[in-house]
Amino acid sequence: MIQAKIVADSLSPQGQRLSSLIVTFPRFILAELNTHRMLSKNSASSRAIPTHKLLKMVEENPFIPIAWQKEHKGMQGTEYITNDLEIASLDLWQRQSAEVACNRAKWLMERGVTKQLANRYLEPFMWHTVLISGTEWENFFELRCPQYVLKGSDEIETVPYRSKKDIFTRYPEGDFYGWTELEWLQNNKGMAEIHMMALAEAMWDAMNDSAPKRLQAGEWHIPFGEKIDNEQLFNTLGYEDPIMREELKVKLSTAMAARTSYTVVGDEKEVSYETLLGIHDKMAVQVPFHASPFEHCARAMDDKEHYNFVRGEGYNDYGGMFSSDQTFNDADRGWCRNYRGFIQYRHILENENSTRR
Repeated sequence: MIQAKIVADSLSPQGQRLSSLIVTFPRFILAELNTHRMLSKNSASSRAIPTHKLLKMVEENPFIPIAWQKEHKGMQGTEYITNDLEIASLDLWQRQSAEVACNRAKWLMERGVTKQLANRYLEPFMWHTVLISGTEWENFFELRCPQYVLKGSDEIETVPYRSKKDIFTRYPEGDFYGWTELEWLQNNKGMAEIHMMALAEAMWDAMNDSAPKRLQAGEWHIPFGEKIDNEQLFNTLGYEDPIMREELKVKLSTAMAARTSYTVVGDEKEVSYETLLGIHDKMAVQVPFHASPFEHCARAMDDKEHYNFVRGEGYNDYGGMFSSDQTFNDADRGWCRNYRGFIQYRHILENENSTRR
């Protein structure tokens, strides 16, 4: 169930890469993911999803650890329980604990208690979905990916690999092809939580397997854009102009990002374009502004914008001016908030709103 899928992958004219992924993982590692502030996220919400939907998910497929670590000092252990009977007993205990949690949540639901409280009992056993976008990934992968160190070769031993797939590509023949998950963990020197490492590895592989699309200046990075059918867009909404179509796709994508908050893993449903546009238009005028869904779509910068966007803020044509005695190097330029080479839809919308006021 730990999965990562690219839903948009783009290169700016200046060569910066913006990638958006939809990821699934155990709910309890969400806090670790959220520490990475350079990445924009929209997350499923225990406050938004009805209790009966989460109950169904946990009852049918509760989270079971991929391995059971032994007690240890510090944040990360290196030893694992290997006895098959003991592992089976622990797995059974986990399932029984999930059943108890479901019974507690049902008891609260039947008494009319809000889902915001009843759902909390289910979180240790839940699978969770997040949409993540960013141009700056190296710190995340450096901290969260596995560090596989393989025995038997001085060359391999000195180089930790972030992915099994990387090893298979480099060494098409090897004893490790038949390894179990436990054996891979025993040769993993990474210091992140083991399920966090499994997620980071899936994301690393997804990005390495993807070929980003090179955008021209002014073109948009649009998560889920491949799901939006041009013919249906025209038939339903009557827009034929390519520029207008792209603007509509940005709005539809933004609404799809917002729907991540109340979508259950395995229960994703298609909704009409009219409904999605209604969601977008409602969010765009909300006070206070619920801004996170507007961060995933972004427009590729032209060279002038890349020069003028400095240290996360836009100047000259974007509402400000540095003093003439300030100097910046290339590493300072091209930044719009937490992205480089792309202007977030959120930034554009907020600047339009401030101009109107």
